[in-house]
Amino acid sequence: MGRSLLQLGAATQIDPSELQELFQETSANVFRINSNVTSLERSLRSLGTSNDTQELQDGLHATQQETNKTITTSTKAIKQLSEVVRGSSRQERLQLDRLKNQLSDAIQRYGAVQKKIAEKSKSLLPTGQRSSKQQSPRTPFSDLPDDEKIFNGGDGTWQNQSQDQALLSEITEEDLEAIRQREEAIQQIESDMLDVNQIIKDLASMVHEQGDTIDSIEANIETASSNVESANEQLAKASQHQHIFYVELEAVIWRKNYMNGREIPHQLFLGKINSPCIREALSLLSSLPFN
Repeated sequence: MGRSLLQLGAATQIDPSELQELFQETSANVFRINSNVTSLERSLRSLGTSNDTQELQDGLHATQQETNKTITTSTKAIKQLSEVVRGSSRQERLQLDRLKNQLSDAIQRYGAVQKKIAEKSKSLLPTGQRSSKQQSPRTPFSDLPDDEKIFNGGDGTWQNQSQDQALLSEITEEDLEAIRQREEAIQQIESDMLDVNQIIKDLASMVHEQGDTIDSIEANIETASSNVESANEQLAKASQHQHIFYVELEAVIWRKNYMNGREIPHQLFLGKINSPCIREALSLLSSLPFN
């Protein structure tokens, strides 16, 4: 598009087709957010498994970064659209309300999966590693002066420290590197987390600041009405298929009787057919030989 959303204001007159393009772009962003959430949910199931690699962690970070940018763009678009459609038709304002609700739902899904990823990542840290950050460093028993070793040798504190040292001696360099990477991943995840509740509040206020509050109930009714119309179309198609089936069935019966030498006037069943086109087709059918 030639103009950015930020260049469109309440006083800007834009072409209806351009306005619909803005709606479509924002709707595509909502779809992208939901797709990213689905991808994050798959990655969440891989945490703590053999597939939990650095590549997976990098993918989590990249997906969240992209989603954050998409959410920022979408919320700005909703705000701009709310200004543009302020004096537009009720249909466009209802369209904006539905789009706002869809974006809010997508952001809520995203916030929920972000929280689960952070919790799962923290749970995978070794217990000792999680608690060690809260403890002050202690001098190893072997580094104490001889007199302190004598006086403190039986101290439970140093006994516990000796046990800790024994446990640490069993940790390899690879284990330490894995722990370091996990901690970095957790810090990255926490830095990527958005204030979902605040964003949703902002979205709600954007729509209601238009001057006349959009009735969400009517928006839902319109959506339901659209679904009913779609259902009616399907029923009409089913009825048409059934009608054609009966016509074909009667044609087969007529053909069978004709082959057996029992000619039945086609007027007997043509009168039951409402469609002029089908009636004409059957009239032609009755004049054709079947041998």
